Amino acid sequence: MAAIPFNCNKIKRSFWPFTMKDKREGEKIIEKGKEIVVRMPQKGVFEAIKALDGPSGDSLAMNDTEAIYNLLAAILSNNMGGVKISTADLADYDIEECTAILNAYMEFVDELKTDPN
Repeated sequence: MAAIPFNCNKIKRSFWPFTMKDKREGEKIIEKGKEIVVRMPQKGVFEAIKALDGPSGDSLAMNDTEAIYNLLAAILSNNMGGVKISTADLADYDIEECTAILNAYMEFVDELKTDPN
């Protein structure tokens, strides 16, 4: 029986194009938002997701804003360009924006479950 070789470098990957918010002074755009390409979750992202779970396993959801911003920074830092996104970079994002981003990311991740290949 012959062994079939497996090469991790040939795995089909999925990516999520993401554009950061424009930086503004009043109504004037002073810098266009960075465009990054986010990968599927890796260890750091899973750890940040786990940090949202309370001690009893209950989700802290929107009650723990620090954990939400940490999760968002971990997700966005997991990008092809190696651009590190810190919670300070996300300081001007409100909770509605963070929630919308996290929901869109989870839809992206869920596509893997529904992809038959």
